Amino acid sequence: MTDGADVSEMMIRDLTTYDEFLQVREVQRACWGFGSDEGLYPPILLTASQNGGVVLGAFDGDKLVGYLFGFLGLHENRGPLKLCSQTMGVLADYRGRGIAESLKWAQRDRALKLGLKLVTWTYDPLEGPNAYLNLHKLNGIARVYKRNIYGEHFSALNEGMPTDRFLVEWWVEQISNFKSQISAQSGLSQTSTRNVKGKEITRVEGDGASQRLVEYDLKSEEETVCVQVPVDIQAIRKEDMALAVDWRRKTREIFETYFRRGYVAVDFARGERDGAQRNLYTLWRPPADWIAELSG
Repeated sequence: MTDGADVSEMMIRDLTTYDEFLQVREVQRACWGFGSDEGLYPPILLTASQNGGVVLGAFDGDKLVGYLFGFLGLHENRGPLKLCSQTMGVLADYRGRGIAESLKWAQRDRALKLGLKLVTWTYDPLEGPNAYLNLHKLNGIARVYKRNIYGEHFSALNEGMPTDRFLVEWWVEQISNFKSQISAQSGLSQTSTRNVKGKEITRVEGDGASQRLVEYDLKSEEETVCVQVPVDIQAIRKEDMALAVDWRRKTREIFETYFRRGYVAVDFARGERDGAQRNLYTLWRPPADWIAELSG
């Protein structure tokens, strides 16, 4: 792929052979900074692909540059049957070109063909690019916060940080009218940080790798609230691990508190205000029956 080439030039298809699954493991190691003894086990990928799982690859010619792996599971260990999207990666030289989003839309197509309504996965809520993809572009939601699920030594990207995660719910039959439902009920209209609706409950000082969360409100009763997170948590990790961990502990308290009170993370905006870059979550407290209606 030449620099700036459109994502339409990529081929995304199902992976089926053991050789392809060996390539997936190598791409995963490059993306996540895993060692030679870490990463996906190719025989599991083969078995999953033959028994309802979904293993997708993105190719630049014959070169595998991205992958996405999910398997069948039960939501909340009870039901309904869903697709658990376990891991995705795109090689560094190919990021920012829409490949991850294209892989997810292909995964949605596979889920619908399997008769599934729900796809779930986890991601680090402090990683802005992932939040923007998952909540803003794909229209996923998050209302479950998981603490330190992989420990503090999970890959080079996470070394030294508690691996807290949001659980994303992607109700794949509802995507076309999802944001309109939220807008109609909450008045939410968000395309950038310039017109975010809702009370900001965090105060952040500094910029770049020195951004710090200095104040936050755990008791707001507003229907919609906004939570600011770092523009680049990886830069903060490299410069000041103690500050990165401080971000983790404080945002953990914020999200756990508001999720317990019935709020749902429904969108994410990134942009500039007053000369400073900002990343903002929107949390909305929906009517009590909204989730039940969403899931059908």
